[in-house]
Order: sequence, then structure tokens, then C-alpha cells
Amino acid sequence: MKNSFFLFVGALGLVTLATSCHPPANPSSFSGTIEVDEVRLAPRSGGRVGALLANEGEALTNRQCIVILEAPELVARREVMAAQLAELEAGPRPGEIDAAKAEWEAQVAQLDLARVEAKRADELFTDRAVSATERDRARASLDTLERAAASAKSRYNLLVIGTRPERIAGARAQLAELEAHLAELNLVAPTNSVLETMSVKVGDVVAPNREVATLLLTDHLWVRVFIPEPMLGHVKLGDSATVRVDAFANRSFKGTIEQIARAAEFTPRNVQTTEERVKQVFGVKVRLDNTDGDLRAGMAADVTFGR
Repeated sequence: MKNSFFLFVGALGLVTLATSCHPPANPSSFSGTIEVDEVRLAPRSGGRVGALLANEGEALTNRQCIVILEAPELVARREVMAAQLAELEAGPRPGEIDAAKAEWEAQVAQLDLARVEAKRADELFTDRAVSATERDRARASLDTLERAAASAKSRYNLLVIGTRPERIAGARAQLAELEAHLAELNLVAPTNSVLETMSVKVGDVVAPNREVATLLLTDHLWVRVFIPEPMLGHVKLGDSATVRVDAFANRSFKGTIEQIARAAEFTPRNVQTTEERVKQVFGVKVRLDNTDGDLRAGMAADVTFGR
């Protein structure tokens, strides 16, 4: 009886050893969890929440508005800057140009008179009819009027030319900056997505760069699996893969390898077999084709390469 018992135990051990050493049925199939890309919406300008235009769980289309913020101070600043730009583009008023021209002409008239007086003073000084001081005073008056006339002419010419293009360009840039801040008050979906969470309520004051909503990009599903080092020679970027999930046991979904890790890892969390826990593995990211919308984030998936 004892000999039979030992023979049975030995046979059982051999069976167990043979089973543990038997290779897996499909060595190119690996398990992982479907994940989805997320977008966290946040305004670059602060404001008060004026309206919420979508509910959690709602499917969103590209550029659909989700949240509207209110910032009256930005609107007022934009109006001021728009008025300043309009003034610069319009240039000086005709009345200002006429006044500058009249001032220049008056300076020219006084200059002509000063030239006559300076010439007469030179002649009288030659005849010793006036002193040197009076002659110098006439010459100094002539020099002053010449500079004043030149200055008046420059002011008139500048008004005729109009506003400098650099000032107009600067005002336009400032206006464009304000308009960009105002555009940030309307938060929109960057692409087709699903609103997962809304972090604000109507009336909340939102600071710049504060997250207000999280979107799931349902068209960007992917699964990451970990393959042993020997498999690296059989996969490359752009290769196709077959994906199966428990929810659709009789269907297979297409996938494409879009990333292969450059560095190895040890014992990733989703490795499920004893053999793989002692090996170096490399992460492989597989983009999924979710045209039908049947796949969901969080599903367990089996990925097969080379088929």
C-alpha cells in the first residue's frame, strides 16, 4: 500500500512538472486593459461661470461649446483698445492739420521779417548807426525764429503723414491679445469626445488654468501590453494586431502598434503568468479601431500579434 501511494505521488509530480513546463497555447497573445486618452479643459483667462451647455456623460462634437465664462472687465478693456486703434488708424483730424499749417506759416512770416531786420541791423552797424549789441540781438532773434519755423514745419509734416505704422501694429497686437483672452472664455471640445466630469457650477469663479471639465476621447482607445524580450524581433511600429474582449467573445477588433518602449521593465502589474514575472518585458501600445463604439475604457483585452 505504501509503495502504491509513493508511486501515485511521484506520477502526480511528473504530471505537474510537465504541465508547468508546457509552453502556452498562444505565446503571441498578451493581456491588458483598454484605456482612453483624456483632455482636461482649462481656460487661460479667469472668469465667472455663466452657463453650462453640456451634462456629464453626454457625447460632444468637434468644437461644441461646453462652458461659458463671463469677464466684463475684459470686454471693457477690449472696447477701450478698439477705440484707440480706430483713432490711430484714422490719423489726425483735418482741423489739427490746418492748425499746424497755420502755425508753420505764421512762423515763416515772422522769420521773413527777422531776416529783413537782421540785414538792416548789419547795414546800420556798418554805418556805425547801431551798436554791436543791437546787431547781435537781431541775429539771435533770426536764429530763434529759424529753429521755430523748422519745428513747426516738422509737426505739420508728421500730421500730414499720419500715425506711424508701428503704433498701429502695436495697438492691433494688443487688441488681438484681448480677443484671444475673450475667446478662452468659451470652452469647447477639441474633437469628438464624451464629457466625463464637470468640475464647476454656474456662479463659480474660475482662476486661469484651473480644470473645469474632463473629456474622454472615445476615438482614441488603446491597450498597453507587455511582451518578453524575444518577441521584440517579431513586432514593429505600424504592425496590425487582433484584440478580443470578454464582452464580445465571438468578435475580434483591429489594432495597430503605435509605440514600443525603449527600455525594459520588470514585473508589470498586469502580467498574469508565473513564467513572465521573472523576465524582462517591454511595453507595447496598441491603438484600437473603435469605429462601432463598442469598446469601453476599463475592459480587459487579449492582444494577439502577427495575425
